[in-house]
Amino acid sequence: MIKRIAQALGFASILLLPNYIDLTSSAGDERMRSPVPLTRVALAQLADLAIVAIVFFCLMAILRKAGFWPKLRWGMMALFPPFLLIQNLNVFPFNVPHVAVLAASVLWIGLLVFFILRMPGVAARLRLFGSAVLAGFAFFALVVVFQLVRAARWQPGPRAFTAAISAPPSTKPRIVWIIFDELSYKAAFESRDTSLGLPNFDRLRDIGTLYTNVTPIDYWTIHVIPSLLSGRKVTNVAYTPDNRFLVQTRDSPQWHRFDADGALIGMAKQRGMTTSIVGWYLPYCAVFADTATECFWDNHDAEDRGPTLSSASFAANAWFPLRILTEKYFAPRKAWADITAWDSGGHIASVKEVSQHALQIIASSNADLIYIHLPSPHPPAFWDRRSDTFASGGSYLDSLAYTDRILGQVLDLLQNQTRWPATTLIVQGDHSWRTHMWRPQPGWSAEDERISHGGQWDARPLLLIHAAGQENSATVTTPMNLMYVHDFVAGQIEAQGRLAKP
Repeated sequence: MIKRIAQALGFASILLLPNYIDLTSSAGDERMRSPVPLTRVALAQLADLAIVAIVFFCLMAILRKAGFWPKLRWGMMALFPPFLLIQNLNVFPFNVPHVAVLAASVLWIGLLVFFILRMPGVAARLRLFGSAVLAGFAFFALVVVFQLVRAARWQPGPRAFTAAISAPPSTKPRIVWIIFDELSYKAAFESRDTSLGLPNFDRLRDIGTLYTNVTPIDYWTIHVIPSLLSGRKVTNVAYTPDNRFLVQTRDSPQWHRFDADGALIGMAKQRGMTTSIVGWYLPYCAVFADTATECFWDNHDAEDRGPTLSSASFAANAWFPLRILTEKYFAPRKAWADITAWDSGGHIASVKEVSQHALQIIASSNADLIYIHLPSPHPPAFWDRRSDTFASGGSYLDSLAYTDRILGQVLDLLQNQTRWPATTLIVQGDHSWRTHMWRPQPGWSAEDERISHGGQWDARPLLLIHAAGQENSATVTTPMNLMYVHDFVAGQIEAQGRLAKP
C-alpha cells in the first residue's frame, strides 16, 4: 500500500512539473514577477498534486484487478517514459528537437519489446526497477510540497510608494524614458504593414532621431533591463525569498546584489534629481525602494508554464491546469484556444493597469527622471485595432496599434506641459519581436505568420530619441548596441547634476 501511494505521488509530481516549476525554482522566477502573494497559486498546485495522485492511485487499483493487467502493465511501462518526457519538454533549459524525442521513444519501446521477447528475466528486473524508481519520486514530491508551502508563505516587496515632489521651474531639464516591451524597429518602421497606421510614431519621428541599426543587449527582458539600468551586461538573475535581486554580469560572474545606488536611478538621486518609476514584470519597487522617489509596478500575466494567474481564484488556478492537461491530449485545438484566452486575459489586465498608471504619472509627476516600462506590444495579443477594444486573438500588428495609441496620449500630455521644451524623450524596445519564441506558442495568429514571413526574426529593437528642443527629424544608421541608451541617459544625468551645482 505504501509503495503504491508513493508511486501515485511520484507520478503526480512528474506529470505536473511544468505547472509548478516556476513557483519552486531556486531562481525565484515567479516571485520575481509577482507584486502580490502567491498563496492561492501555490495552494492550487498542492491541490492538483493531491487530485492527480488520488486519481492515479484509484485507477491503478481498479486496473490491477482486471484480467488483462499483466499485459497492460507492460504497455504502461513502454508508454509512461515517453509520455512524461513529452509532458516536460518545456522544463528543459534547452530546446529538445521533436525528432530526438521520437528517436528516444522508439528506442526505449524497441528495447523493452526486445527484452520481453528475448530476455524475459531482464525485462522482469527492469519492470521492478521502474516500479521502484516511480515510488522513489515520492521523495521528490515531498520536496515539492515543502517548496510550494514556502511559496504560499512568501510575502512580496513593495508594490508602490510615493513621496511629495515640489513643482520645479519649467526650464528645469527632464528625462522621460519609455520602454515598450518587445518593440520591433522593422515592424514599426522599416517594413510596416500597409494595413497598419502608426501616426504617433511618425509624429515622434518628425521631431526625433531614429536609430535604424541597433543591436540588442540580450534576448530576455530580465537581462536587458538591469543591463540598461546598470551599464553592465547582466547574464543571469535570481530573486531570493527575502526579495533581494541578484545578478551575474559578464565582468563579474559571481552572484551579487544588484547595485541600485550605482544604477541610473541611484545616479540621478546622487545628482539631486527626483525619479519616478512605473514598471512591469520586474520587481522595480523592491529593487529601488531606497533609491527612487516614487514607484509603481504590476504584473497580472499568467505564469510562463503554469498556467495560473495570481489574480485568479484558488478554484480557477486549481481547475484550469488540469483542464488544459486533459484537453492537450483529447482536444488539442480547444486547449490551444483556451490557453490563448487565459493568457490574453492576464496580459490585458497588465496592459490596462500599467498603461493607466503611466499616463497618470506623465500627467501629474514633477519628477526629473520618469522611467516607464510598459507591457506593450509584448505578446500575447491583447487589442483589436479594428474595433479599438481589448480582445484576445489578435496579432502583433494589433498590439503595435495600441502601442501607438498610448504613445499618442503620452505626446499629447507632454507637449501641453510647460516643461516640454526642456524634456528629453526616449522611446525604445528592450528587444525586438521574438518571432522564434512566440511562433510555437498559443496565440500566434495567421496575421503574425504573414507579417513575419513564416517566423523570420529581425533582432533590431526600436530606438527613437527626442532631445530637448529638437524640432527636426534625424536618422542614425551607424550600427550600435542598445547599451548606448544607458550611456546617453547617464550623460543627461551628469549634465543636469552640473547645472544643479551652485
